[in-house]
Amino acid sequence: MRSCIQRFKDRFYREYLWYTALETDLLFFVVCDVLFLTQVKGMSKESFSLLTFLSLAFSLIIQYPLLRFINRVGNKTAVRTGSVVFALSAVCITFAPGFITVLIGGFLKCIGHTLNAMGTAILKNRLTTEHREDRFVSYQSDANAATSLIMMLTSLLCLPLFTLNEYLPMVACIVLSLVGIVFAFLISHDDDSAQEINLAPNLKQSAKRQRNVWNSLNILLFASFAIFCALTGTGLSYAKLNFQQYLINQDPEYIMMLLSVITTVVYLIRIVSNMAMRKAYGKVKNRVAIFVSILLAAGLVMQTLPWFSFTGDTIAFLCIGYLLMAFVRDPYITLIRHISLEDDDKARQQSMLITLNGAQKAGSLILSAVATLMLNHWDVLSVMILMTALAMVTIVLCVLIIRKYQQTS
Repeated sequence: MRSCIQRFKDRFYREYLWYTALETDLLFFVVCDVLFLTQVKGMSKESFSLLTFLSLAFSLIIQYPLLRFINRVGNKTAVRTGSVVFALSAVCITFAPGFITVLIGGFLKCIGHTLNAMGTAILKNRLTTEHREDRFVSYQSDANAATSLIMMLTSLLCLPLFTLNEYLPMVACIVLSLVGIVFAFLISHDDDSAQEINLAPNLKQSAKRQRNVWNSLNILLFASFAIFCALTGTGLSYAKLNFQQYLINQDPEYIMMLLSVITTVVYLIRIVSNMAMRKAYGKVKNRVAIFVSILLAAGLVMQTLPWFSFTGDTIAFLCIGYLLMAFVRDPYITLIRHISLEDDDKARQQSMLITLNGAQKAGSLILSAVATLMLNHWDVLSVMILMTALAMVTIVLCVLIIRKYQQTS
């Protein structure tokens, strides 16, 4: 408790908490995206699916051009630009007269999300300058917990706001995005990355440093990050489908109530997981990555067990498995980013963050495509078995990452 109070005395700490909570995603829209676009904007389910696919594909294509932009302007301008673009995306989506404007808003959201990833580099560099590198995991875990808390509150407020007026949740989204711009300017006020990056003529020195990203350790990091984020991101959607498929004979209202309760609990679980992360990291450091990968595999095994006759309380297995998948996401992402930002070279940090972001998008896109093909021929159990096998692969990758990291440290 005392250490928490001491952290809150740090102005940058408080500003970074707010920045991360407001700029990680478009609040309110992330809750009501399907409902708003289909019922309010009149978009068909096919159009919504196309929007999701095109946005994900665009996000992959735009990664390298955005990296070049970030190299030229530095973290400060990147974060500030990202927060403004985020707000513009909310405006486009809210007041879009048709599909094209919504698609533009989705593209802007992808750009803003990538640029805002540089906030992590600003945190790392700030702590390094103040010789407090050991606090990165604590700061980022607290920021993740704050994000989960804000998202839980917006989830609870979304329905009553939508009931009053179908546009109110999106108006609230725009307002919070504007507040996020303020905190983006505050956390980046003292960052000097632009000056350092621009000293490299024609980016040749920067490009040379970035080529060093592709060593054996980082390749393992990218592969593990792609698989893990796909399983705990897109994979959660298939876990919901697994719920619905297994409980298909149950009353639909019961299934909806169950999923609603679990979704709310997920945010509480993520708060707890980030608090636990600080304690675990203090004891075993980066080896926490191995433990969270084991928990992910356990969660997916529990998602598949109810399909076999020897299990007992099937609902409990499904719920615990789903919550375990949500529990491990934030700690893992924090750890991988911590390892990837060990190098003080800012150009290389930017390359690592952009490449990790690209790996995350690629993993989700591939998992979604493969799962769609599998569901055309088999039931959802086949997808859950595939995801369980991939979770086993992440355990091996995490063991290799920790060994490689210890050898290079």
